[in-house]
Amino acid sequence: MPRAFTEVESSRIRARLADAGRVTFAQRGLRGTTVDELARAAGISKGAFYRFFDSKESLLLALLDQDEIEMHAEIGKAVAAEPDRGVDVLVSTALDAVRSNPLVAVLMSQEGLRLLDSRTPTEQAELLERDARLVDLVVAGLAEAGITLAVPRQALLGLLRSLVFVGLHRSEIGEDQVEELARWLKACLRGALQPAGRGEMS
Repeated sequence: MPRAFTEVESSRIRARLADAGRVTFAQRGLRGTTVDELARAAGISKGAFYRFFDSKESLLLALLDQDEIEMHAEIGKAVAAEPDRGVDVLVSTALDAVRSNPLVAVLMSQEGLRLLDSRTPTEQAELLERDARLVDLVVAGLAEAGITLAVPRQALLGLLRSLVFVGLHRSEIGEDQVEELARWLKACLRGALQPAGRGEMS
């Protein structure tokens, strides 16, 4: 029977698996990454790996979840510090998602999209809910500052998701065009900011 890891050992192993996953997924993608090499990098056996994650795909999704929590915290602080620039933060975050986090590019690759398609409807809905939480976070931050964004919630959510794809294809679209799009969108959204009570997101 395999030896049980202590809480401290488990924490250290999870950290090493996370480090190995970030490097290897970014370099080799999902298909090119194996459980064997992830386990070796963490100093554990392949069998022990499965005591922490069901699969390499589960590790990837766990890392993306962790990144989402950290990103939302940073955006929340930015909106709280300068609420009228909250929409700028939202646009920049979406456009730069792929460039700032290689794991997002892995998730949006063909193999990553196949992984998403293989998830249950409930799991897929939970993944999509990430974007909704980000939109709600920014809107709530604006509301606390007495500001309403007069844009329908679903339209803002669709814009956010579209911008991630634009960022993914930044090189094909052209850097100048993407930057001009960002400036225009930020100006449009800032123009939709109103004192609370004059406009509502539906």
